[in-house]
Formats: sequence, structure tokens, C-alpha cells
Amino acid sequence: MWGRITNIWGKELTDSLRDKKALRQALLIPLIIGIFYAAFNPWINSIVTAKAKEPLVIPAQGIEYASQGLLDALKQQQITLQPYTGDLQGAISRGDKGAGLIIPAGFSDNLSQEKSATLMLFTNRTSGGIFGGGFSADRLNLALNSYSQAVSSSRVQARNIDPTVLSPINLKTQDLATPEQLAGVFASFTLPLIIGTIVAQGGLFIAIDTTAGEKERGTLESLLITPASDVEVLTGKLAAVFTMTCIPIVLTFVGFWITGNILPESITNGARLPITVPIGAILMSLPLALFVDVVLMIMSIRTRSFKDAQSAATPVGLGATVPAMLAAFVAPSSLAMYLIPVYGPAALVSSLATGTQIPALAFVYAVVGSLAAAAVGYLIALRFFNRERMLYGV
Repeated sequence: MWGRITNIWGKELTDSLRDKKALRQALLIPLIIGIFYAAFNPWINSIVTAKAKEPLVIPAQGIEYASQGLLDALKQQQITLQPYTGDLQGAISRGDKGAGLIIPAGFSDNLSQEKSATLMLFTNRTSGGIFGGGFSADRLNLALNSYSQAVSSSRVQARNIDPTVLSPINLKTQDLATPEQLAGVFASFTLPLIIGTIVAQGGLFIAIDTTAGEKERGTLESLLITPASDVEVLTGKLAAVFTMTCIPIVLTFVGFWITGNILPESITNGARLPITVPIGAILMSLPLALFVDVVLMIMSIRTRSFKDAQSAATPVGLGATVPAMLAAFVAPSSLAMYLIPVYGPAALVSSLATGTQIPALAFVYAVVGSLAAAAVGYLIALRFFNRERMLYGV
């Protein structure tokens, strides 16, 4: 029995390796996915950070009413008021400008008379489109708060009162996040998505090729006339599909880790992902991939052509991606939730990336959940993998 299974496994691997196009799709696409996700999030984060540090130019009206102290406070935060003539509110409403500041007449006089002085800021968060970033008032608020404190201090000093009475508490902050934790922040979101994607795509073409592909090419008959039983044919083919799936899984997570660690510090801000995270992702993905491979083969054997099999396997990709995405946002509330295929392993890897405390049995539950699902899927597959269905897809 095992000799026939091994022969079928070797035959399917040989056929898969000879198909250069399918091999490239099976290996390169997952590798590209890993590299892309490893570079994309730090790159986006570096763009947002760089944008926050860029000098800020705000269209403004009534600049002549501003006090010199206000202009100095804005300058310290690299904020420049740009004179604007015309309908400033209209330009902002249309999205031509992201924001605009109006300084009313009498602004400086109100401050000198110790009255309340008001500034009017108009914004349009849709300006610049979805990736335009809109306008952030954080830096403007910081400048205004700094100027307000300066004005308050001068008023208090004029009355011979210690300015420190206005600030009885001083808060000093220090970020204690390690480079590994910084890297884990984005990895906790991207790695679950990669798991859902890679387990569904890694063995897709091989699973289809060994079932619907052989049926379409007419090479399946030569295998079925051998003494191998239906169980041996299924096991041999599944072993070949799983073997080919393991390769892109390893390549993807190794590529993810290497790319994240060779990116320049200007992009990653010194964030480095420990090697234990991709290792954990690989170990969680392999049992899950076995389950998904069984499902893919069940879907494929029920079709008559390669194209039909691709269409039939589409829901499998969605079914693997959605729970993985959910795991990136919703942590398991109980240990039993780690038994859920896709969700459990993805949630565990997400927690592993951020260094969150993980229950000791979570690893066991995640692996057992995937293997149990694979075993159930295998038993279901045995009902479909008979010679009539393999030949005719009935």
C-alpha cells in the first residue's frame, strides 16, 4: 500500500515540477506576497511619518490681525500662513483646499485687553481623496496651546504671581516599545492575512492540476488502471499537493522576515521582527494547509476542466481570508476558539507578533483544530474520490 502511495506521490511531484508555468505561479506568487506585505506597511508608515514632519502651509485670511506672538508660535511648529484672496470657505467645500484659517478683526486687540480671542478653522476631510491624508489639526493645536500658555504666563507675571501655579502637574512620557514590538504592530495585521491567502493559493494550482487537470488532459485513466485503490490514489495525490504547498509557505514567511529586516531604518524606524514569529507562522500554517488542500481537491474533483475547477475553488480563498482577517482584529475570548481552523492559527500568530501573552495550550489547540478539520475533510474526500467521479466529475 505505502509503496503505491509513494509512487503516486512521486509521479504527481514530477508532473508538477515539469509544468514550469504552474510551478512559477505556485512558488513566485506567494514569495512576492510575503515580500510585498513586509515592505508595504513600513513604507506607508514612513510616508505618514514624513508627511507629519513636513512644513505645513495653511491658507489664511485676516493675517494682518494676528499678533506677532501667534506667528512666532506657528513658526516654531513649521506652520506658515499663506494669504488667500477670494472665497476661502467655498474652496474648502469644493475640496480645492484641505483647510483654511480665518483670523477675525480685533484678534490682537482682544488678547491685549485680556479678552477671549477666537480663530476659525475650516477643513474638508475628503480633500485629496482616500489617500490624500486630509488635514490634521494636531500641529496647529500644539502651536496654539503653546501660545495660549505663553499669554497666560505673561498675564500671571503681570500680577506678580508665579506662572507655575497654572501647571501644577507636569507629564513626562517615554516610549518603552522595543524594536521587536514596533515590528510586531504591523506584522500582527499582515501575517494573519498572509496565512489566509497562502494556504488557499499555495496549493491551488497543484490541487487542480492533479485532479481536473489530469482529467482534462486524459492522463487520469492510465493511473486508474493500476492496482492502486481509490484510497491510495487520494492519499498519494494529497501528499504531493501538500508537499508542493509547504514550499511556498516557507518561502513566503522567510521572505517576509528577510525583507522586513533588510529594509533601511528610515522606513522601519529600527523595527525588527524576531525570527520566532515567522517560524511560528510556518508551524501554524502547515497543518492548516493540509486541511485546505483536502478541500481544494474535493472542489476540483467534482469538475470537468481546469477552468471549472478554478471557479469552484474561488470560495475556498474567500473562506480562508475572511476568518484570517477577523483574527487580526478580534482576539480569541477563550482557549477553545483556537480550535477554529484558519481563525485560531491566524489569531495565535497575530498575538505572537505583538508579544502578547499566549495560553500555553493555544499552540496545541491551533494545531489540533487544523489536523482534526483535515481528518474530517479526508473522510469526506474518500466519499468523492471514486473512479467514476474522478473520470467524469459526477
